[in-house]
Amino acid sequence: MRTALLILAGACACVLSLAAQQPAPAAPPREPQWAFPAINGAAPAEEATPKSLPGSTKSYMPVQIDDLSNPPDWFPDEHAPAPSIVQKGHGAALACGACHLMSGEGHPESAGMTGFTAEYVVRQMADFKSGVRKDAARMNAIAKDVTDEEVRQAAEWFAKLKPAAWTKVTEAAMVPKTFVGQGRMRFVQPGGEMEPIGKRIITVPLDQPRARMRDPHSGFVAYVPPGSVAKG
Repeated sequence: MRTALLILAGACACVLSLAAQQPAPAAPPREPQWAFPAINGAAPAEEATPKSLPGSTKSYMPVQIDDLSNPPDWFPDEHAPAPSIVQKGHGAALACGACHLMSGEGHPESAGMTGFTAEYVVRQMADFKSGVRKDAARMNAIAKDVTDEEVRQAAEWFAKLKPAAWTKVTEAAMVPKTFVGQGRMRFVQPGGEMEPIGKRIITVPLDQPRARMRDPHSGFVAYVPPGSVAKG
C-alpha cells in the first residue's frame, strides 16, 4: 500500500512539474486586430515609368511619388503656396503633404487635416512631441524633429483648406477580402473574393492605383454593416 502511495505521489509531482513548465495561454487581444493598420501583405511593385493623373499637367516617377520628404503636388493651383515643411521634409520630419496630401484630406491611416483650427493642430503636435499622444510609426518622431515655427506655419496653412467629400459610406453584408500593405493602407485582395463584414468598418481606395499615386481627387469607400447609417 505504501509503495502504491509513493508511486502515485511521484506521478502527481511529475504532472505538476510538467504543467509548471508549460507557457501560460496567451491572453486574447484587447482590441480587434482588423481595427489597426498592421501590415500583412504588399501591393505589386509599380512599373518604373512616368505616372500622370487626369486633369494634371504633372508627371512623376514612382520613386518620386513614394518620396515622403518630397511628395508630388499634382494640382498646385488648387491651394495657396505651401510652407516648406508641407512640401519638403528633413531628417525624421517627413513632409506633411506626403501622408496628409496637398489637399489636406489624407489617407485613412494618416487622417485628414481639413476642418481643424490651427490651435488644435499645434496642440496635437505638442502632444505627439511629449508622448502624450502615441503614433510610434510616424508622428512621435516627426513631432520631435520639426521646429515650433514649422508646426505653426503648417497648422495655419492646413486650417485654411476647405473640407471636401472624401469617403463614401456604403452599407454591405459582404465585402471584398482585403490586406494592409505598403504605407499601412488597406487594399482589396486580387481575385475578387468576398467575406462577411461582421461588425467591422472596412475602408479601401475607390481607385487603388490613383490612391497609390497620392491623387488628391480620388477618395475612399468605407464599408459598414447594414443598418449602420440609421443607427448613426
